[in-house]
Amino acid sequence: MRAFLYCRVAHEDSFALEHQRFLLQLYAKQAGYTIIGATDEYDSGLTLDRPALQKVTEAVVAGKVDVVLVHNLTRIGREWGMTQSYIDLLTRHKVKLLCIQDRLLFDENGAAPILTIKNAECPL
Repeated sequence: MRAFLYCRVAHEDSFALEHQRFLLQLYAKQAGYTIIGATDEYDSGLTLDRPALQKVTEAVVAGKVDVVLVHNLTRIGREWGMTQSYIDLLTRHKVKLLCIQDRLLFDENGAAPILTIKNAECPL
């Protein structure tokens, strides 16, 4: 599985970004994923028009990604309708969204709870 890591915090907090990235990298390693990209940003979750998220979207549209890893669903967006539209974009391109803290996987079948992935427990 080719994974793209996306980290976001609303306010400048380099520790929080580094912590998110560390947990996502650890999860990807335990799950046997190949990390093909990683991006992070300080920005509001009130819009999808964010530079780092755009990099994820470009990789998805180019067919380079199988799964997008985020710390939790609110990293994509704060408003459910907007977040759902991004999940829809991912699933149209056959890309899964995995929220490790929430233990949720979104794919073409909807949302499903995740207990393990390839015998890799979420490192939280």
